[in-house]
Amino acid sequence: MDIYLKKAILHIVDRSSGDPLISQQELDLSKEYVRDYLTRKILKISSPQTKTGVLAEDSRFAMIAKDTTDHFVANSEKLLQLWYDAYKESEEAPSCDILLALYEEDTEMYLALLKINYNQGYTHLVEADETGMKNELILHQALLSNKTQKADEAITVNLAKLNYELIEKKYVFSGEKQFYFSTKVIESVPVPSLEENVKVIKRAAEKIGSKFENPKHDLVADVKEAIYEQVEETGQINPKEVSQKVFKENISAQMAFEAEIAEKGVESSVSLVKEAKAITEKKYGKQKLKLSNGIELIVPLEVYRNPDLIEFVNQPDGTISVMIKNVDEVINRI
Repeated sequence: MDIYLKKAILHIVDRSSGDPLISQQELDLSKEYVRDYLTRKILKISSPQTKTGVLAEDSRFAMIAKDTTDHFVANSEKLLQLWYDAYKESEEAPSCDILLALYEEDTEMYLALLKINYNQGYTHLVEADETGMKNELILHQALLSNKTQKADEAITVNLAKLNYELIEKKYVFSGEKQFYFSTKVIESVPVPSLEENVKVIKRAAEKIGSKFENPKHDLVADVKEAIYEQVEETGQINPKEVSQKVFKENISAQMAFEAEIAEKGVESSVSLVKEAKAITEKKYGKQKLKLSNGIELIVPLEVYRNPDLIEFVNQPDGTISVMIKNVDEVINRI
């Protein structure tokens, strides 16, 4: 995926010094390291943890965002203030930098708002006096995360369609941890992320499976396999198809499972964000098994489902034996 940066600006939010320090000039995008940092941060927003949704056209965030193409600097300040009015109500929310960027992707214009918390880090300081040169080790309190790391919170908005991708965190407001970005800043209820939906699906499968005496390791394996196959074939996760894959001919279990996940708010057809498909295929294409005796196994799905290569045997005493078969070579890596 290629994105083309048009404009960008950085505002500083130091909670110890009061109101944000507003920049009145754009970042210099002719500097390669600036372009590289912003581009990589924007690309990292799309992941299995990303929530999605569509802004209401008459929301304050949407109305300001749509006008950033013509009045970028002024509207970047308005968006910052809209965000900060909600953020500052949390005493524990940390200091950070806010980066806003206009960029083009597939001939469509997008706006990105990236929140990057400060990290501590060490660096050197060179001092000179009448006695000579002295190199000091100093602690820096306001370092930004590396370009390969995700922003702590972020949103990208398609300025024509107003659909968005969102990463948000919970902070304490009036003694209670809550999401503020979706509820107070963009005033939109996003679709749960792929990762959130998968957790609900897995827990529901285990809960219903225990009632129908399905072995837990088989249930988890079936859930992961169903997710992997659907992502590979359609780019979506459909809970009904997961139900049929996991509980097979057991109609009662399927109905109970579908009722359980519907109650938890899982979407009937969960679409993946732009970059999540490859990540999801990699993550759910393997079974990770931790045995009670301390042995851990990572088994590709095609191997897991092949009884000629691995077999789970239920012993009379209630234990399970895992048999690994037809291995030509064992490689011991340090």
